[in-house]
Amino acid sequence: MFFSKSTLLSAVAMLAMSPPHTTGHMIMKEPIPFGEQTKNPLAENGADFPCKGIPYTVNSMNEWPVGSTQKLAFVGTATHGGGSCQVSVTTDKEPTKASKWKVIHSFEGGCVNSFPGNLPEAGSDSDTTFPFEVPKELPNGELTMAWTWFNHIGNREMYMACGPVTVSGGASDTKEFDALPDMAVANINAPGSCGKTPEGFDYTFANPGNYVTKGGSSAFKPLCANQASGGDGSSGAPAPPAASPVAPPTAPSAAPPVSQAPSAPSSIAQTSTFRTIVIVTAPVASPPTTQGGSAPTPSATPAPAPKPTPPTPKVPAPAGNSTGTACSPDGAIVCSADGTQFAVCNFGAAVLQPVAGGTKCSNGTIAKREIAHRARRSVV
Repeated sequence: MFFSKSTLLSAVAMLAMSPPHTTGHMIMKEPIPFGEQTKNPLAENGADFPCKGIPYTVNSMNEWPVGSTQKLAFVGTATHGGGSCQVSVTTDKEPTKASKWKVIHSFEGGCVNSFPGNLPEAGSDSDTTFPFEVPKELPNGELTMAWTWFNHIGNREMYMACGPVTVSGGASDTKEFDALPDMAVANINAPGSCGKTPEGFDYTFANPGNYVTKGGSSAFKPLCANQASGGDGSSGAPAPPAASPVAPPTAPSAAPPVSQAPSAPSSIAQTSTFRTIVIVTAPVASPPTTQGGSAPTPSATPAPAPKPTPPTPKVPAPAGNSTGTACSPDGAIVCSADGTQFAVCNFGAAVLQPVAGGTKCSNGTIAKREIAHRARRSVV
């Protein structure tokens, strides 16, 4: 097989630009991972999520007593300018896409280190480690841990490596564990993915949990543009809509001025003016007064009444009769025989209605019973 000179030169150039496989990406060294690890990130289509789809072969069990300090350590030089990482746990020994991952520690910034760009390929592996404490929320037993990393520069990727752990001294149930935040997912097609991460930043997580380490010195942004940040207080998400103002309760329609019954007057003035004001609405136990507590001042002059019709005999109508009783003159108060009902003569007809409690209608006047008695005695 023969190649042209230009083809060979192009191939050599591509090889020169490509880093060696051993240093192309990063591998989790501690905790000890499952099986044979690869340095590649997760596939963008999510086919190898979670844990890069490798067999769950236990090379060495990681012992995690609650309260002990563990650490993340790595092999490789392609540190991609850092970024942000999380340590998460699932109760599944062999996780699937349906597994629930709960965050036990977040490293916001400076993970896997703070070096700008990648480390020299001919140099040593990244020696930066990331300590974290095994929290009390973890239940006892064999679980699976995961390290996830969102890189600062380069392709928009998500790295993930998993390992077996045995927790001791922890909780006897999963109540507190279930309350921990979910693991962040981005840059891949997988359950819970928030989308693509912006390049050139370290990241804050929407819900990093109670155990967070801040690192790095570069600018931070939320992991995904459509996701609020819980790490630095600046969410980048729209504020929640303001509560709709509550409309004040609709006040009842104001009754016409003549409907307000005043407090008992100091004297019973037997004039048409007094009669017009008293004929209110339905009886009330405690009629309102004007501001300051004083009773409303009666109008000095009643409204002009229409020309009276010829007088007709007053025949009391039974209660509830909507046709009314013939009366005259218009504007006069008509009392029932027993004084418990009254009406205002209006266009020659009067419709009786009950008087207010404690009052009596007599001789065209409505007044308190005792005042009415005194008034009659004074007249005599």
